[in-house]
Amino acid sequence: MCRTIGRAQVVAVPMFIVMFAAIARTASNSDAPEAEPPSAPPPILVDQPGSQPASVNPLTGLVSVSSVNYRPLSLNDRWVLYWKQNYFSAGAYAGPVLTALLLDQASGTPAQWGGGVEGYGRRLASRLEEADLQGTVQAPLAAILHEDVRYISSSQHGFGRRALHAIIFSFLTYDSHGHPTPNFANFVGYYVSAAVATSWLPGQHYRAGYTFSRASEQVVLAVPVNLLQEFWPEVRRKILHR
Repeated sequence: MCRTIGRAQVVAVPMFIVMFAAIARTASNSDAPEAEPPSAPPPILVDQPGSQPASVNPLTGLVSVSSVNYRPLSLNDRWVLYWKQNYFSAGAYAGPVLTALLLDQASGTPAQWGGGVEGYGRRLASRLEEADLQGTVQAPLAAILHEDVRYISSSQHGFGRRALHAIIFSFLTYDSHGHPTPNFANFVGYYVSAAVATSWLPGQHYRAGYTFSRASEQVVLAVPVNLLQEFWPEVRRKILHR
């Protein structure tokens, strides 16, 4: 497990650097007081017509929705999100590209695939296939369990409260009533895709051990990914000037 966390930090560090640089610049120019957390769940506009926007973050591969006036996903929304988050966006490929390079290629895992372009190509293909499996398992299960597959952004102000929210919502999501619920579909997707990956990896693997290690790595990485997602408006405005 320690080895898993150590590898995950390789990707987490650059994400934190970008994020904290953006927030530091924002904080230095703002003296707005922090708002108190809401005492009741935000209202849900269940009858609002029309499709909801689905802009996929080009780095995290996630779509955000505000906890203010939260509206649950329709079946059509879920269908659109499945294709965008898993195939038809830059974000669908950014995660596998980075993890294959910074985790697998840098550590030479698995060793049987060697190094160079050919080795990286195999590792990238493996990561892409795992990501596809994870999303394909998550989407229908989330629909059955009435869980949201988007990132629920905080309605509060202040770096500390928003960061805590992002960490908590690495493990939670909203149900169809706008109430926090464990993100079971996401976790099941991690572990199922890791278990299936053992069928194409070279060499002998202890399936249970590899599945736990690989999936737990994804759980750890969800924290910096959600932090970047939470503060993406500041990153985009201050760092990318958009």
